[in-house]
Amino acid sequence: MANNSNKYIQVFGGFTAVIFGLLQGIDWLFNKYEIDNYYFNIILIILFVSLIVGLLFFVVKRKAIDIKSNKKLFLGLATLSIIIIGFIFFFKKINNNENLLNQTIPELITLYDNGDLNNVFLKTKSLLKDFPENETIKNYYNKSKKTFSLKTNYDGIGVSVKYGGDSIFNYLGKTPLDSFSAPNTWNSHVLKFEYNDSIYYASNHWLKTHNYFFPSKSIDIPKNHKFFLGTNISLMWFLGVEFKDTQLLPFSISKNEVSNSQYQKFVDAGGYENPKYWDFPFKIGDRIYDFNSTIKLFTDRYGKYGPANWSYGKFPSGLDNHPVTGISWFEARAFAKYSNMSLPNVYQWLYSSGVSEFVVNKDVVDNSNYNSSQTRETSNSDGSFNELNNIAGNVKEWVSNPNGLNNEKFSLLGGSYLEYSYTFNNYYSISPLNRGIGNGMRLAKTLSDETSDLNDKAVPEYIRDVTKIPDISEEVFNVYKSQFEYGEIPLNSKTENIENFVEGYNAQRFEMKTTYESDENLFGYIVYSNKVKDKYDPVIVYPSAGAIVSDNDSWMPKNLLNDYKYLIDEGYAIIHPIYHNTFSRTKTYSTFTPDESENYRNTIIKIGQDFKRSLDYIESRNDFSSENLSYYGYSWGSTTSNYLLAIDDRVKSAFICAGGLMPQKSKKEIEAHYYIRRTKTPIFHIVGKLDGIFGPETYNPWKKLIGTPRKDLRTIEYDDYGHGIPKDTIIKYHSEWIRKYSVN
Repeated sequence: MANNSNKYIQVFGGFTAVIFGLLQGIDWLFNKYEIDNYYFNIILIILFVSLIVGLLFFVVKRKAIDIKSNKKLFLGLATLSIIIIGFIFFFKKINNNENLLNQTIPELITLYDNGDLNNVFLKTKSLLKDFPENETIKNYYNKSKKTFSLKTNYDGIGVSVKYGGDSIFNYLGKTPLDSFSAPNTWNSHVLKFEYNDSIYYASNHWLKTHNYFFPSKSIDIPKNHKFFLGTNISLMWFLGVEFKDTQLLPFSISKNEVSNSQYQKFVDAGGYENPKYWDFPFKIGDRIYDFNSTIKLFTDRYGKYGPANWSYGKFPSGLDNHPVTGISWFEARAFAKYSNMSLPNVYQWLYSSGVSEFVVNKDVVDNSNYNSSQTRETSNSDGSFNELNNIAGNVKEWVSNPNGLNNEKFSLLGGSYLEYSYTFNNYYSISPLNRGIGNGMRLAKTLSDETSDLNDKAVPEYIRDVTKIPDISEEVFNVYKSQFEYGEIPLNSKTENIENFVEGYNAQRFEMKTTYESDENLFGYIVYSNKVKDKYDPVIVYPSAGAIVSDNDSWMPKNLLNDYKYLIDEGYAIIHPIYHNTFSRTKTYSTFTPDESENYRNTIIKIGQDFKRSLDYIESRNDFSSENLSYYGYSWGSTTSNYLLAIDDRVKSAFICAGGLMPQKSKKEIEAHYYIRRTKTPIFHIVGKLDGIFGPETYNPWKKLIGTPRKDLRTIEYDDYGHGIPKDTIIKYHSEWIRKYSVN
């Protein structure tokens, strides 16, 4: 009996070893010579059927001897199960590999070509678990991801991330964490933090470095307040004014504006008679204001202490839960001190309101209380943002910061029910003594033991009416313009075709030396249809401000085809130079707004010379009709045309979107308003009145000063558009405008 058992073991063991060895060998052979997996599946089926038949024959042959042996039966079934599992494993493996090559990877390539990096990241991240050595998957994972660093002021904070395009949070661990990866997109990810029995969220996905400050455990968040993590913010802005590299400590801000009934308690408690709540003595300009004389200015309609629209120290009947209004900056500050809180500073207000977005939030603006006859209740949530009711409209809200020097003006934000909705994302300031109807407030609290100088930091003067600045002479302007000249320099350009581009279209990369001293070359991309027999009409493109933060342009040819296919199919060639300070080229200036630095001046001059040199290259091409050259710019590409179209008259028409004339000062020799006065190029300009970057305050001066003859200037202003102009609107007008100024 023992010998029979050993024989069973030997036979089944032999079967197992031979079959698995055979499968491994066949798998290696098929992978090495890339034999179609169909044949591997056929071999698997044949081997599997042969194995079953062989085992049945063996069992039947020895039935008489072994029928009584449960041990042998169990051993046979176990061995058969192992072999079946092995067959399933190899069958699944080979079919998974086939699906990977024939379906999954082509899908990844399509997603990547369509710019869907969120899904490319999610799919490759998952696939790498099963195919960790696959170079194609690793390549697309690396191309779709961005690495973010993470810092917090406390250790032991639980961190989870929800990737763009995903619906669940993935646990990363507890701080300190060095870094994490997420899709390289604008809506890249949301972070979730678990700290001190509370959950906090952060979605500053544009920041490569996440640095968060959590509240001190000893400080409580006030009731009915919205909490915000402290963080470092590289850029925030109102129309025409920007704040760089701001460090916000953790803070909370009240969900509602201060109501009449809340302010009544301050009045009834003798708040106006108690000097400890007031900032006096206080210097405004050359005058010092003391408590005793100044407090007399803050009376109601009948001479009692209280807001300007109150009567006998009482708010208007029926307006208990409406916002207090008719108060000065001093009264707002006094109430905040009485409440053991503060006014928000301009940075806290800006960060929490969502104003620093590329598009003004239409839902907020449309549903807020603007251009009406009455305030709303403070708890009205129509038009709320970040759970902050009436953050836009209802009453303008005092914040703590002065504007300019000498404390003559203080910041008042968000607009009121008496004003139009464009005031939401505009910066305003007024005398701290002003008690206009429409002036109100909300409260804030800094939730840190650290101190910050942001509350008292002056907002620099920025508003200027460039239309009232005297023009310069043509002689002076020609000197300014000469900064962009470079003399007779051989072009010596090199053009290469990009292999394996989309069928029916050609893509090229051109390159040449810069006209200024540099360690890098000027280069760019061209895309056109290969179905056009005549010469191509060239369109030169200048990018939006995303080019400043991007460090890669390898994806550009396919992106140009996707974005401008409507022109390419009509016979246009799209030329996109990689200008100085954009994409993979060296960065010397970190934002799109002007300043008075030598650095900004040099950046603009190099960009201008790159533009002119690119026009030289276009003229050198025999297959381009340079007499029909057109310009296209969106956002930063639109505002940069203020220079580019003035320094070179070879552009015959321009189509720009979401632009204007920025009010910030720069060195006089590159002040854009001097240049656009001398632009003669026919221009089509589309703008949205809800634009959060280049709104009416930048567009209207542009329209007034642009030197293009009015017969060659067309502008469209859309009430419902923000900074994003719909693609179908652009397509509707673009090629028609180019044709209007083209030579047959």
